[in-house]
Amino acid sequence: MKFIQREDWGAPASSPAAYLPSAHGVKIHYLGTAYSSRAHDKCDDYVRSIRAEHLANKQENYVDIAYSAVVCEHGHVYEGRGAHKRTGANGNQELNIRDYAVCALLGSSGLVTPPDAMLSGLRDAIEWLRRDGSAGDWIGGHRDGYATLCPGNRLYAWVQKGAPRPGGTTTPAEGVYTVKSGDTLSAIARRLDVSWPELAKANNLRAPYTIHPGQELKIPAGGIGREAPAFPGTSSFVLGKSNPAVTTLDGGLIRKGFTRHHDGNGYQAGPVFTEYTRLNIADFQRSRSELSGDPDGYPGPLTWQLLLS
Repeated sequence: MKFIQREDWGAPASSPAAYLPSAHGVKIHYLGTAYSSRAHDKCDDYVRSIRAEHLANKQENYVDIAYSAVVCEHGHVYEGRGAHKRTGANGNQELNIRDYAVCALLGSSGLVTPPDAMLSGLRDAIEWLRRDGSAGDWIGGHRDGYATLCPGNRLYAWVQKGAPRPGGTTTPAEGVYTVKSGDTLSAIARRLDVSWPELAKANNLRAPYTIHPGQELKIPAGGIGREAPAFPGTSSFVLGKSNPAVTTLDGGLIRKGFTRHHDGNGYQAGPVFTEYTRLNIADFQRSRSELSGDPDGYPGPLTWQLLLS
């Protein structure tokens, strides 16, 4: 992932946008105006111009660039508002709370066909927001839920296919994680769903396990993209009953961002199958076309596979 942090393209290090604990998914946008292809060293100029335009928009009263991220034709991901920040681009307050917003530097004239590098960068941004921002699996276009032509017919056709990475895979382009400012090894390990000793070993790190922003860490086997463990059986999921499989199930809900039902103290992983667990499972089932016909909140083999793989 070619990730460019806010301060590296000329924005303050942290966005003042409101905190967003999780999101249903990611909406893809385009510029909707004329845009011409350019050398990569000119792309950050354009990202700065978008932010300046948004800040000057008194009608919308933006507090920052409206997008969670911006992706250029060269496949670089520019951090916009970033992970766990409410977007300003999806059309209204409800939609801005629901999904992240990733904008491609793609026009309605000029550069109108997304090159493979851009599509790969968009996929990188989606994976990043899932990993670091608790975004769910859903992927859509700006036009999904709001009356607009965005993100244009060419890009929307790619979205409708599930936003595949060029070459047919939806896994990260590289099996690496790029260290961000403030990251710790243990925090990164939690995001990748591996133990920190596994992460350290895969990257030949020794005590005191020093890492630096911009450093690329190899994702060890079993991290993002792991296969789901064997389904433990429906008898493992009985309301009010405890089973270790529920803790595994909760890990999938938390990683994919389906945690809006809880006791007021945030959704926590644990062995008891509670009504909060069932409601969050039902949210996940509704988000998947394969499961949406019967979102009862009780996991069967397909729910288990899709949630944990």
